Amino acid sequence: QLGSQLTAERVRALKRIIPKAEVQAVLKATGQHRRRCPRLPPWFLVWFAIALGLFCRDCYRQVFQWLQPFRRGGTPRRSTLCEARHRLGVAPLRLLAQRVVRCLATPQTPGAFYRGLRLMALDSFVLNIPDTPANARVFGRPGSSRAPGAFPQVRVLALCETGTHILYRTLLKPCHRGEVSMAAYLLRFLLEDMLLLWDRNFLSYALVRQVRQRRAHLLARVKNNLIFSPCVAWAMVRTWPSCIPRPSTAATTRAASWCGSSSTPSTTQGGRARGRSIAC
Repeated sequence: QLGSQLTAERVRALKRIIPKAEVQAVLKATGQHRRRCPRLPPWFLVWFAIALGLFCRDCYRQVFQWLQPFRRGGTPRRSTLCEARHRLGVAPLRLLAQRVVRCLATPQTPGAFYRGLRLMALDSFVLNIPDTPANARVFGRPGSSRAPGAFPQVRVLALCETGTHILYRTLLKPCHRGEVSMAAYLLRFLLEDMLLLWDRNFLSYALVRQVRQRRAHLLARVKNNLIFSPCVAWAMVRTWPSCIPRPSTAATTRAASWCGSSSTPSTTQGGRARGRSIAC
């Protein structure tokens, strides 16, 4: 009985956080609202696709019954639900995620803000996915010199709100894709009041410049073998303004290449001769 109450509460939360009106607006924007299926309308299929993740241990028909416990006419077959889910496609779910998923932390949330800036983190991880020929073809398998991995894997790069661990924006690619090459897409979602944290592998002129063009702020780890020369004398111990040169700039003109607009040079505060972190 307790399990049924918890399930019912999760279903109510799903319908409250993602209301039917929002789902219908997304379907209209993606052209899916024209489909006519009284038994499995498109707005219900969106809820159904999301509920499959909430109740991942239950079968398709059981998830259908959780969403519509008092429905007359019986429960559709699993094949019917599968075909309806495939007809829905990916576009409505992608647009819905962009419209519904948002940062939830407030200034009172522990670890969510630093001096008025919302703390965001950029990092990646890999997930095992079902062992099907289609998944193996699209996402690939991790391999070694002996044999390929048991399951296909997908690499997920996430822009995460650190205070709530919400995956604000995500990007999914094949498992062999590098996280650095995926970062530029997610940096488009940065806002002016955000302070981005990332690991040492992400540091590059292009990515730092993109962060600054979004008018966001950055606190980044850097590799020990990177050298940042001080631009001017600085009174603070082991900290000074420095610049990141363009990779294509000749050595004789590197001092004039800044991370930012060429007309208004912007320095990166905190560069150290063999530094561990920079901030801008």
